[in-house]
Amino acid sequence: MKTVSEATFKFYCRKVRYWLKQFGEIGWTVYFSQEAIGEYAAAEVRVEAHARGLTFVLPLSMEDTSRRSVDHSAIHEVTHAVVTPLETLAKNRYATEEQIDDAVEELVCKITYLISNLSKPTKQRE
Repeated sequence: MKTVSEATFKFYCRKVRYWLKQFGEIGWTVYFSQEAIGEYAAAEVRVEAHARGLTFVLPLSMEDTSRRSVDHSAIHEVTHAVVTPLETLAKNRYATEEQIDDAVEELVCKITYLISNLSKPTKQRE
């Protein structure tokens, strides 16, 4: 395991913000933390759905601290955040069909927004 440097943590924070923007994910308060988490976890996101808060956590040490790996972890955790509304409904035994349809549509729109952003020339994305 390699110790995660401050520069790597800052890179992770920038990539999380970048991917949240690419997904068009707004309306959440975003926090970052670096702490001990599960032995094999590359990162995690903690969701406070009612407070609309997301805490993205990078562990103190990781197997792979390369930029590619850290970016992958950022994408993975942001994707978890994006599917949270659908996951919450799926776990709610009183969710209506209309609520589920709305959550699915919201997710499809976010994925469409992401793909649309990524298909633009680089100059327009930044």
